[in-house]
Amino acid sequence: MALSVSAPIRIVALLGLLLALAFGGAMRFMGGGGSDSVSSAVPSQNPAVIRARSVAGAASARAKNPTASTTPTATRTTAGAQTQAGSTTATPTTTAAAAPTAKAPAPAVTQTRAAKQLSAGLDAGLPLPLAQALAANPKVVVAIYNPGSSVDGIAFAEARAGAALAGAGFVGLNVLSQAQIGKLTEQLGLLPDPAVLVFTRPAKLAAKLGGFVDKETVAQAADNAGRAS
Repeated sequence: MALSVSAPIRIVALLGLLLALAFGGAMRFMGGGGSDSVSSAVPSQNPAVIRARSVAGAASARAKNPTASTTPTATRTTAGAQTQAGSTTATPTTTAAAAPTAKAPAPAVTQTRAAKQLSAGLDAGLPLPLAQALAANPKVVVAIYNPGSSVDGIAFAEARAGAALAGAGFVGLNVLSQAQIGKLTEQLGLLPDPAVLVFTRPAKLAAKLGGFVDKETVAQAADNAGRAS
């Protein structure tokens, strides 16, 4: 069975050997002898002593710094881990940067269609409020009213309610405003108040109702205009 001796014990043993050799040499020197005896008694010149010192120094260095041989491996392992970590984190960055752009054109298409419809209504000679309403709705109920008339106020409310029942757009045009009503009178002649007009895209007059009209009649006229368009 092999007996293993730790590094500190080996160092102590070697130092004991050196002391024994030194002590023996000193005794021989004190006992007298020739020049050869003096020469052989000096421990520092003895090859065995020199080798023992070298082994003891190496063992002492290993005992003081037991982790020196493992440092490069640890460094390589750390570097490898950092490299793998860098590779792992690089992929999500690339994926995140590649994602966003698929449905960007959709709002632009919708805006272009509305702009084209608005241009079509204005080119047809419709007043701006009506052209804007047709750009947002395929059918629009128009109430022609005089703001100073109580009857026109009730007719205005019935026309708006009828448009809501039919799911149509609604706009009121003041008969006293040349900016609002002037272009329509150029096309349709003098308009009575109150009155209800129903327009469909792009700028078609689908129904014209003079006088007071209740909401059910307005809704029916808007439904008929939507089916006909």
